[in-house]
Amino acid sequence: MGATPHDRAAEPFRLLFACTANRCRSPMAEYLAQRSLAERKIEANVVSAGRLDSGHEASPGAVAAMARRGIDLRGHASARHDSETLAHADLVLVMERSHLVDVYQAQPEALDRSFTLGEFPALLQALPNDPSAAVDDMPVQRARRRIALAHELRDPLRILIDDDSTDVADPMGKWNLHYRRTAKQLEGLIDATLDNLFA
Repeated sequence: MGATPHDRAAEPFRLLFACTANRCRSPMAEYLAQRSLAERKIEANVVSAGRLDSGHEASPGAVAAMARRGIDLRGHASARHDSETLAHADLVLVMERSHLVDVYQAQPEALDRSFTLGEFPALLQALPNDPSAAVDDMPVQRARRRIALAHELRDPLRILIDDDSTDVADPMGKWNLHYRRTAKQLEGLIDATLDNLFA
């Protein structure tokens, strides 16, 4: 028996970050988002996953980059996303356009709630005022509605087209400097997302 709309409104927001191996970009994003949401006092379940086998630790570069931000990634173990994980997420933010193909292959219905992290803040900023929004709506309710509206702004024929203009580049195998730059980029995109998603 599924949750009623009232029950659903009371559930914490569920955010999934996805990349390739779940060893650098998506876990960095997961932990940055957890901290940012806690600072905003927004209850949310934030996780990350990848398309490769699970059980691997975060890459040393990611651990070092996050340590500079006071976040400990040493306990992270990679996870592999599946249809159930994707089906239960309110929002899936991926690092590359190609990761949207992974989402579609695993759970086609989740594509409506899946975006590249690079594109999503701009879509949110482009949203018109929502006449259906109520003053007493909870932030999570507003967020779920804004995700649906952001999806409506996209050209459905172009969602899965190979376009790397909004990709967050993979730092795997590169110098620590690249991981630090990625962490900074992720932090900016996540803050821009949360500022507009729960507005």
